[in-house]
Amino acid sequence: MRAPFSHINEAWSRLILERLYDHGVRDLCIAPGSRSAPLTLAAANLQRPDLALHTHFDERGLGFFALGLAKARGRPVALITTSGTAVPNLHPALVEAFQTHVPLVAVTADRPPELLHCGANQAIEQSGLFARHVRAAADLPPADEAVSAGWLSQALDRACAALHGPDRGPVHINAPFRDPLYGTSQRADFGPWRSDVRPVPETPPPAPAMARPETPPQTPALLVAGQLLPEEARAVLRLAERTGTPVLADIGSQLRLLDHPRILPYAELWLATPAGRCALAGIRQVIQFGGRLTGKRLNQWLAGFEGEHWLVSEHSDHLDPQRRARHVQAPIPDFCDALPLPPSPPLETAEPTVNACLEATLEARFSELTAVRLITQRLPRGMALLPGNSMSVRLLDLVAAPGDGNPVLTNRGASGIDGLVATAAGYARHHGAGVTLVLGDLSLLHDLNSLHLAARSPSPLVILALNNDGGAIFQLLPARDQGPHFEPFFQLPHGLDFAQAAAQFGLDYARPDTPEALAATYDAACTRTGATLIELCFPPHHGADHLNLLLQRLQETGNG
Repeated sequence: MRAPFSHINEAWSRLILERLYDHGVRDLCIAPGSRSAPLTLAAANLQRPDLALHTHFDERGLGFFALGLAKARGRPVALITTSGTAVPNLHPALVEAFQTHVPLVAVTADRPPELLHCGANQAIEQSGLFARHVRAAADLPPADEAVSAGWLSQALDRACAALHGPDRGPVHINAPFRDPLYGTSQRADFGPWRSDVRPVPETPPPAPAMARPETPPQTPALLVAGQLLPEEARAVLRLAERTGTPVLADIGSQLRLLDHPRILPYAELWLATPAGRCALAGIRQVIQFGGRLTGKRLNQWLAGFEGEHWLVSEHSDHLDPQRRARHVQAPIPDFCDALPLPPSPPLETAEPTVNACLEATLEARFSELTAVRLITQRLPRGMALLPGNSMSVRLLDLVAAPGDGNPVLTNRGASGIDGLVATAAGYARHHGAGVTLVLGDLSLLHDLNSLHLAARSPSPLVILALNNDGGAIFQLLPARDQGPHFEPFFQLPHGLDFAQAAAQFGLDYARPDTPEALAATYDAACTRTGATLIELCFPPHHGADHLNLLLQRLQETGNG
């Protein structure tokens, strides 16, 4: 095999990228840099018809863009950065990927060991930098012909094994390079050096054993759907249909936006009423699929539930903050299809009463609640919804209208407010039906650079920014009662809007101020390729006051 390169750095980098391709990588996200030039040039010269290259000038945004790509395609995505502080800028995205088992590969170029701890430029300690937030790491030696290519490929294989299987997640490959990095005029045949490279072993990823609880499930039972993949959500719904068991669905479950007789709509609102809580008094068994539940009331009810509580997940993580549930590690589709669950009687949901109270309250005032409900009522078929963290995801979990069951993606692993625009842009790159992102003003300020990624979206990307001049979530927390300390230390009002930011990055922009104007603007944005930024401006306390009014009316109706 003849492999002419000008330098070992080129041959070494080519082998790294070929190995990642063999492990399923079809997207390479590249940040600019000098030390990473061998990797970048190898990527540019790696001719694979199904390999896509993506670039961005901001490593933090690029990391979340890769996260969105990986979620959309369900396969590993690789990132290439230069050395120095470029590397830790990937950390927030890797934390989210670690928490939610998303397979990212951080390929970080590095200075060789002799340039560390001596004041050399752009040289930091990169080995082990991500420590507890990657599933595996490969700290490579500097590129050198004395190191066998077969050894290099096996080292990469060992790390990349963590991209697959039930506890998959992000991987860190740290690759030092010595000068000259690239560009020499000499050509050399590295075929002999590559002669001991073997194909990637074709072994299926390990699957968790089909764990079975020691006791059979009891009835009446209740299914709780947390953060789920689409195939897992379909299996939970099959179980509910087969047994008649009701489902309480989180906004990230892929079931919350589905209008279905087995799914209790507005579970959080229903649990806010005495009648709703009373209806659950007879439940003897809770079977929860996936963790990280958004709803405050559902979490509170589970914390006080005294019956049998199973939490089923394919991963080994124990996602039970109360540490009371029995963890069952099993593939959710297999578990649901095999579970001998007897039929459960229907619950008294008081759905018409909740619906009437909800509609009457929302029609009386245009607020964040009205806006997010309107968006879910008009969400085009197939378009994905990304609820931003903090206030946005809670409002959507509370009042989103059930409908066609649109896909929902969330960053609920660490629930950070950073990287949301980039995640949406990455997902939209491989989701032709487009994405609607709902986020707050602080979240958008955190990720302004990623509007550059959003503007290049090949499918509709609608960014609905709820601008309430700071951290409105604190209006719902005890911080609101901290007097003169509330504004400067919690809310942090900024007085900014996003019209000029949209113009700078070339996004369509609108600022509707009525429900009718929002509906027209949103409908038009959903038909356009590229990104549209829709900004809604409200007083800081407006949404919290409206939500509290809704909850008060539900409580009074339930007592009625």
